[in-house]
Amino acid sequence: MRRKLDSSYRQEDGSRFDGLFERHGWLAEQPAAFRREILRLSRPLKVVRYQWVFAIDDPPGGIYGVISGGIGIEGAGPFHTLRLGHVLRTGSWFGYHPILTGGRRRVQGMRAMEDSVLLYVPLPQLRVLVESNPTAARCIGTLANGFSILGTRVISDLLIPKAPQRIAAVLLRVTAAEHGVEPLHPDGFQMTQAELGEMSNVSRANVNRVLADFLKKGWISKRYQRLRVLDAPALRAFAATAA
Repeated sequence: MRRKLDSSYRQEDGSRFDGLFERHGWLAEQPAAFRREILRLSRPLKVVRYQWVFAIDDPPGGIYGVISGGIGIEGAGPFHTLRLGHVLRTGSWFGYHPILTGGRRRVQGMRAMEDSVLLYVPLPQLRVLVESNPTAARCIGTLANGFSILGTRVISDLLIPKAPQRIAAVLLRVTAAEHGVEPLHPDGFQMTQAELGEMSNVSRANVNRVLADFLKKGWISKRYQRLRVLDAPALRAFAATAA
């Protein structure tokens, strides 16, 4: 049975997070008035590690923003079972399909990769905002465009032929270190070597060997099931050597 999302934070709206979303992600690129309205309508939610936020064919719902932690995007094609492809970090928003199309959820799985805090804007309030404000409708549309750009980045990373450089590129992307996002835990984001290997399309043994090299160079720190990027420019330069 899927665990119900914890709405214990709902006694207050999300406007107190304005400073965070002014610095990171989709909302930071939108007009200030729209950002304030989205945050006014939102309510914080807690999700625990491996808890589903929603899955494919779930009923229509609103949009979510990541305050802390990480939300994994899982999908499956005709030739493989469900796999982890990316992790959304602080400032990321998702769940836009129902407000754009009126349909059910289309992403196959959105799941917390560690204990996380989200903002949620319910679909009814979002509909009123979009239907009454053309600027709001345009802003929501740009959220979909952002996911198209993300999809291109995922494909580009996975086409890197050399495993070490591919792992470096994926690590930068799934930690959002290149965008200045910092984990709340001092040891870094919660991520197993198997999960990083799944997102990089390499074996766990390969990930272990490559991470040991990154650790020796001082580019990352590594604790049990936790990773932290210490030198994003060095990782980016290394990933670029595959070109």
